[in-house]
Amino acid sequence: MDRRIQKTRQSIMNTFIDLLAEKGFEKITINDIAERANINRGTVYLHYVDKFDLLDKCIETYIELLLNHCANSTDTKLKASAFQSVFEYLEKNFTIYKLLLSNEGFGFFRNRLFAIIAQTVTDVISIKSENNALSNDVTTQFLTSGFIGVLEWWINNSMPCNVQEVTEQLLFLLEPYTKHLKTTII
Repeated sequence: MDRRIQKTRQSIMNTFIDLLAEKGFEKITINDIAERANINRGTVYLHYVDKFDLLDKCIETYIELLLNHCANSTDTKLKASAFQSVFEYLEKNFTIYKLLLSNEGFGFFRNRLFAIIAQTVTDVISIKSENNALSNDVTTQFLTSGFIGVLEWWINNSMPCNVQEVTEQLLFLLEPYTKHLKTTII
């Protein structure tokens, strides 16, 4: 992709994020974005259909960045180092993820993140129950909900404990429920 196009898109997205923090999604207009980015309205429309498309691309970008960080991590198993890597990345990029998780109308971000983590949990831990009464779907939903819940709490409360503490506590809480999994936890 042409560098000018990349630079323009990045400028539009950065401006959009700044306006989200200031005004909230509902009050943002394409004119606001164009004025703040010092470009024409038509330029915004060349790159994005509307502000909803821009929101969607923004969500996808930051989900992709998080996933790329996790994929670059040497450990993709359900281990302390994998959880710690996620929380360290979120700590470094706290402002944007707090905005995406807490702003009104951003259930889209949470829902997309939930779906990706649920799929990852299913793929990575290769759920194998010792008890036929356990459902793979229920187990995946439970583990994903627990992780997402802790992640949201940690971000929305401005990281009330450090990365190591949240990682250790999360693993401690999940351990009794993951005994039936094929993968090692610690």
